[in-house]
Amino acid sequence: MVSMRLLAIISTSVGIGFEWYDFFLYSLLAPVIAELFFPSKVAVLSLLWYYLVFLIGFLGRPLGGIIFGHIGDRHGRIYALYFTLLFAGIASLVVAFLPTYYQIGIVAPIILAAMRFLDGVALGGEWGGGSFSLTSEYINPNRRGGLYSGILQSTVSIASLLISGLVLLLTYTLGSAGFRAIGWRILFGIGFIIAILGIIVRLRVEDSPVFRQLQSRGQVVKSPLSEALRKHWRQILIALFLVGVFNGIWYYMNYSFSIAYATSIAKEFSKPYVAYAVTQWGILIVSVIGIFASILFGYLSDLFGRRPQMLADAIFGIVFAWPYFLMLLSGNPTLVVIAIILGGLFVYYLAGAITPIVLVEMFPPQVRYSGISLAYQIGVGFLGGSAPLIMTYLIAATHNIYSPIYFMIGTGVLVLAMVLLVGETKGRLYMGEEILKQQ
Repeated sequence: MVSMRLLAIISTSVGIGFEWYDFFLYSLLAPVIAELFFPSKVAVLSLLWYYLVFLIGFLGRPLGGIIFGHIGDRHGRIYALYFTLLFAGIASLVVAFLPTYYQIGIVAPIILAAMRFLDGVALGGEWGGGSFSLTSEYINPNRRGGLYSGILQSTVSIASLLISGLVLLLTYTLGSAGFRAIGWRILFGIGFIIAILGIIVRLRVEDSPVFRQLQSRGQVVKSPLSEALRKHWRQILIALFLVGVFNGIWYYMNYSFSIAYATSIAKEFSKPYVAYAVTQWGILIVSVIGIFASILFGYLSDLFGRRPQMLADAIFGIVFAWPYFLMLLSGNPTLVVIAIILGGLFVYYLAGAITPIVLVEMFPPQVRYSGISLAYQIGVGFLGGSAPLIMTYLIAATHNIYSPIYFMIGTGVLVLAMVLLVGETKGRLYMGEEILKQQ
């Protein structure tokens, strides 16, 4: 059982890591792909079109959450997880070889959007509902808390570290022109390889003991989605906004929008701006720190509870809004890097490291895959996925480069209310999980 538990942890780590590698890749390459697939004399317009396609990937995630959530709660966690990585890997491979707008015209962004949607559907069943449910259902409830959540969420940092490091390496070896020609394609190709490796590991993993226990007792729900909506709609709604802000809006604000904001948008508004490489160094540094910060924050939530940590994150996000965007617009490389580091650590990691375990503790195992997938994919998909588009649109519509500040403050107030409503989740145990006490 120990070896099977280890395999489960490895397989879910690869899956979560690939999910964030893939979506972070689209975030990090925004200025490059926008120019290649949506050329325009106005940089903000190119970014608007790109962020629309970026959003399309998120719109596919709720559908994926519903499809794979049903499969996972009815037929097994691991069965659904075979296909999530397979479809996402295929989407990455297609993009790696996709001609640009300059080569095949309007067909290029259409195919890109289609692959984003397929990618979103596939990964809609990966995080939380699938990967984290599988791992948490292998571990004793007394030991599966925030620490394990932090360990698994550290793969987010590993993925962003890998990408930002590869971007810097490829930019250095190929040059800016070479990176725009082929470097970004190599990154998508690497994503396909990671997905295949994840599938190979998962073929050796048995389903979780909790799910097998439910099967043996005949307690598997026939319609998990309707059961979750009927009996747990309140938890779904709260969870939707929790992850929608912490893991969605604030994550992509710091790891995607900040890049365009401190470079292309600042330049467009004749504000001080920094080179693209400066933002990559910020991402690289915070990714290294974030590997250890995720584990630390996860462990702290085991000591002091999930709720106090999420409250601290929400309050910091509200207070830090003005300094954050002013630092990004300073044109000072050091201040821009510091803004990205602080945004990553205390606006994302502080709560983002523990949201997986919070969601697991909010839903019983009979509807856990469906409940978490629905909440996470709608929250991150519609709220997080639309955040860069909304902030870019606000700037374009109001001609006010500071308008994202108010957006950040408003979302902070929203998530603060959700944290107060959810209460403390630490220590909750559901029917069917008593078997884990033997682990």
